[in-house]
Amino acid sequence: MESSGDLTNQNPDELSAYILLSEFRKPLINLIIKSVDLPNGSTGLDAGCGIGAYTSLLAKAVGLKGAVVGLDISEEFISYANKNKRENTQFEIGDINSLDHLESESFDWIWSTDTVWPGPKELGCSCKKPKGIVDGFYRLLKPRGDIFLLFWTSHKFLPGYPLLEAKLNTSTGATAPFVSGMHPMDHIMSAKNWLVGSGFKGVLAKTYVSDINGPLDQNTRKALQILFQMFWGEAEDTVSKEDWNEYKKLTNPNSRKNILDRNHYYGFYTYSLFKGVK
Repeated sequence: MESSGDLTNQNPDELSAYILLSEFRKPLINLIIKSVDLPNGSTGLDAGCGIGAYTSLLAKAVGLKGAVVGLDISEEFISYANKNKRENTQFEIGDINSLDHLESESFDWIWSTDTVWPGPKELGCSCKKPKGIVDGFYRLLKPRGDIFLLFWTSHKFLPGYPLLEAKLNTSTGATAPFVSGMHPMDHIMSAKNWLVGSGFKGVLAKTYVSDINGPLDQNTRKALQILFQMFWGEAEDTVSKEDWNEYKKLTNPNSRKNILDRNHYYGFYTYSLFKGVK
């Protein structure tokens, strides 16, 4: 899921959806960036920067004396990022599987949000095995440089329906890009092992949560509708007809049972950060 960061394919309609989802996640991503205390004046790489929404947050964190390079495989996303970039950012088209054009030991830190997702290429994954990418990041970092890998790791969107949500989460959309036959060490929750395997020291992991409280504004509703479709849109063959009908009633904007209409709606999602030092 390299070029976007994670959540959508690339076409004009999906770009609008990706912009909306970037705004939806921005408060949590900003909190995470602030928590790692990037050095003022440092130079970093945002690998798989998408539209550059979080590159701007990183650039703000390091100050005008710092600099951030945003790298993404999508020409469309880089074009969008260049129209909205900060003074201390630059963007370039590139593949995180092929970073040879970048000089060794040229960055103080590398940040990557929802990009190093091992899995099938047909699902938009950047690699089948993460080691080659993580090794490349190691080469680009200066001694004592930091690596930050950030992934969406969980969510609860259907309050009051734990059994239904658990069943929906067994569908391929909810577990993607992890598919049957993949090695457990290639799952994102094994990312500490990836970092250790590439030579990083002081490897740590921490999970952050973003609360979603009703009443919901229109942009939050739209973002959640996109996420419903992304995770569970193809779950009909996984659950019973009764469960599928219940799910559709709860998530259809025109339904009288639409769960997002609840004034006291509550849900959440989490991001997990994996950090190491060269």
